[in-house]
Amino acid sequence: MAKPTSNSDQFSDCAPAGRVEPDFSGLDSAADILRDAAKFGLLDDLRKLLGMENRDYGADKLRIARDIAYEFAGEKDRDFAIDVFIHVTGIAEFGPASLRDYGCKHGCTHEWFRRKAEEMRKRLDLPLLPSQRDEAIRAEHRLVNRRNDAT
Repeated sequence: MAKPTSNSDQFSDCAPAGRVEPDFSGLDSAADILRDAAKFGLLDDLRKLLGMENRDYGADKLRIARDIAYEFAGEKDRDFAIDVFIHVTGIAEFGPASLRDYGCKHGCTHEWFRRKAEEMRKRLDLPLLPSQRDEAIRAEHRLVNRRNDAT
């Protein structure tokens, strides 16, 4: 029998191993990682690695407060502006339950109130809430409803 010339020749008779899926069940959660980093004094290093070391959260908070203040200061009817803000941010449990209720409260249609809310949402750069549909989807539904009403 000839002597093997390399390590790969030693295992040439073995069948190739099947693919093994990695097991991530033993890994720490994000909360565990943060707790361990804080315990060992590595929280600043972790923030640096994640690119969060130079965030000025005070400036972000100030910008948000100014944006909200400008929204309210620019409106003649501040009660209306606050209701629009409540609707846009999704904390509507403090006000009327529907757009129609808001419209009745302020003497306008639900569609006009919705459009004002959409304008504010875009100005404040807020994401759509799950209960709010995109304008393109709303336009498609209006078109389908018109076709259904014509028949």
